[in-house]
Amino acid sequence: MFARAVNENSDIQNVLKDAILFKVDCEKGEGIEIAKQYSVTGYPTYIAMNGKGESTDRWIGYEGPEKWVAAVEAAKADRRTIVEKKAAFEAEPTLALAKSLGSDAAAGSQYRNAVKYYRVAAEMDADNAAAYNSDIMSSMAYGARGGAFTIDEVYGQADIVMAAAGTPAGDKVQLALMLKQVGAASGTMDRALPFMTAAIAASEGSTDEQTVKYRTYLQIDHALLVEKNPAKAFELRLSTMPAGWTEDPDSLNNFAWWCFENDIKLDQAQEWALRGVELAGDDAQRANILDTAAEICNALGNCDEALAHIQRAIELDPEKQYFKDQLVKFEKAAKEKKDS
Repeated sequence: MFARAVNENSDIQNVLKDAILFKVDCEKGEGIEIAKQYSVTGYPTYIAMNGKGESTDRWIGYEGPEKWVAAVEAAKADRRTIVEKKAAFEAEPTLALAKSLGSDAAAGSQYRNAVKYYRVAAEMDADNAAAYNSDIMSSMAYGARGGAFTIDEVYGQADIVMAAAGTPAGDKVQLALMLKQVGAASGTMDRALPFMTAAIAASEGSTDEQTVKYRTYLQIDHALLVEKNPAKAFELRLSTMPAGWTEDPDSLNNFAWWCFENDIKLDQAQEWALRGVELAGDDAQRANILDTAAEICNALGNCDEALAHIQRAIELDPEKQYFKDQLVKFEKAAKEKKDS
C-alpha cells in the first residue's frame, strides 16, 4: 500500500522532496543487522535519521498518506536525536515531544514508556484525547503479550476507548480486531466478543475506505466467533480477495492457511495450496506453501501426504529448522494413526 502511495500520492511526493527515502529489507542480508541496530521489531517501521545515522524519530505502521505526511513533517520540524528529545522532555514536557517519544517507544516495543508519553499527550491535548487513548490501547494490547500490562488493564482501556464520544468508528473496529488477538492469546475471548459486536454497530454505514475494509475483516471474525456461521465467514473472506488472486501464490497460500486455522472447506483449501505450490516463484516460497499443504493433509488425516509435502519442503529449504520440527510432528501423527 505504501509503495503504491509513494508513486501516486502528491502529498507524499512533496514531503519527500528534501528527504531521502531508503528501503531496507530487515529479514535478509545486512538488513538483519540493521534491524538489530535500530531495534526494529515490526513492519513497516519508519526511522528518520540525521547525517550521522542517529535516530530522530521513529514510528510503526502505515495508516494512510495524511498521517504519514504529518509524521514526516513533525520529524523535519525537530531534528534532535531521540536521546536529546528524552532529555528535553524530562526538563520541560511538550506535546510535540510526548507524541514523538510515544511513537518511538511503541515502534521499539517499549510499551510502558509509550503509554507514559501518550498519557501526557492526552492531558496536554484534551481535544484529541480519543486519538491518544487509541494509541494507548494499541500499546497495551501489544504489551500484554510480554507481560507489560495485565489483561484487566487492557480491557479497562478498551472500555475507555469504546465509550469515548470522540473515538472514530475506524478506531473502534481496529480495537475490536486487536482484542480478538488478545482474547485468543489469553483465553479471554468471551470478554472480546462484545467489543466486536459494538464495533460493527458503530461502523455501520461508514464510507471511509479503510474503515470499510477492516470492518469486513471484523465481520469475518464476528461470523465465526459470535454468529457461529463458518459458511458466512468463508463467503465474507472470499469477498476480500482481489481480482486474479487465484493466480497469485501468496494469496492462495494465505486463504488456504486461513481455512486450515478455522477448519473450513479443507478440501478446497488443499487445492488452493497445491495450486500455490505450482505458481511459486522460488524454492523458499514453494517450501512455505508446501508446509501449508502438509498441515491441511494432516488435518484431513492424510498423514502420508503430509509427510511427503514437508519432506519436499525440507529438500527445497534445508536450512529452515521450522520445517524439520514440522517433520517430527507429522511423523508422530502418522505413528499415532497407525497404532490406533
